[in-house]
Amino acid sequence: MKMNKLLVLMVLASSSATAFELSAPSQNNTDNLVWTGHLSPDTDTMTSAILAAHIYGGTATVPEAINPESQFVLEYCQAVAPIQLNDFSQKAVGLVDFNQKTQLHKSINESSIVAIIDHHAIGGKPVNMSQVAAIDIRAWGSAATILADRAESLNLQLPKSVACTTLAGILSDTVVFQSSTTTQYDRTYAEKMALQAGIKDIEVFGQKMLEAKSDLSHVSAEDILTMDYKNFEFGGKKVGIGVAETLTAQQLLDRRDEFVTAMKSYKEANQLDHLFFSVTDTKNKRANLLWIDSADLSVAILAFDGDVKEGWLSLDGVTSRKRQIGPAIQQAIEAK
Repeated sequence: MKMNKLLVLMVLASSSATAFELSAPSQNNTDNLVWTGHLSPDTDTMTSAILAAHIYGGTATVPEAINPESQFVLEYCQAVAPIQLNDFSQKAVGLVDFNQKTQLHKSINESSIVAIIDHHAIGGKPVNMSQVAAIDIRAWGSAATILADRAESLNLQLPKSVACTTLAGILSDTVVFQSSTTTQYDRTYAEKMALQAGIKDIEVFGQKMLEAKSDLSHVSAEDILTMDYKNFEFGGKKVGIGVAETLTAQQLLDRRDEFVTAMKSYKEANQLDHLFFSVTDTKNKRANLLWIDSADLSVAILAFDGDVKEGWLSLDGVTSRKRQIGPAIQQAIEAK
């Protein structure tokens, strides 16, 4: 009996000794460490991986190809692109910008996760780890903001390129401070990152990012649907929500038939219970929600109070999937 207790204590001591430390990077073993975000990576995911790797060591990665806005950011900031990694097995993994199993690359073993840095609620189907991991989740506008605060607390002066990409992550997820998720922390760290990056006008930079994100005329409906897309599990139902944030919403609204066709195919192929797609008009602060069958429509009607215009559910003042669209759909599904 005494020997069993001794073995337990030894295991606990060993686990504690090897636990990842967010406040003491020098103590961590980073030989096999990678940082990655959710599937369909957005700019916050990409830039957070870059900053996390800079702070803690390891390699910045993305699980899939990056979007046009993120590509613009890398070029503008003259930054090195994260590696697109298709196999995360045999890696120690740090997650940024998400905590949901439904958004996790299929090759990532949950037992390999050593840290999570995120700004989303723990709901739906979070990753299920058997080991203790370092976790920092705050209700701020972007994961990049949290990591900027981490860098400052460690007295790190960031290279211009990393400060620039970090600023981009903050601006992207807060829609240049217009999203309902924006906090004073986001504004404060955006100013600090701009100063370190040598960017004099944050609004001008943000506008260029929005323009890069908006030009989707050359992109297929299938690719736009999944460019900024997340899977959820609400009330035991598999739910997909895609978003296209754009300054030129009408350009996409006119392609409704293309999106309906793409959504029908995607919903069937991925065996989803519900699928929604929003063309989010960042200029007029309005989400335009699309569905493809009566089951999805019944959820949308229960979730939102909006006007149907030419087959789109128009939702004034709605701009955030995280704070507005997702929670409303979750509540509607769980109420059925």
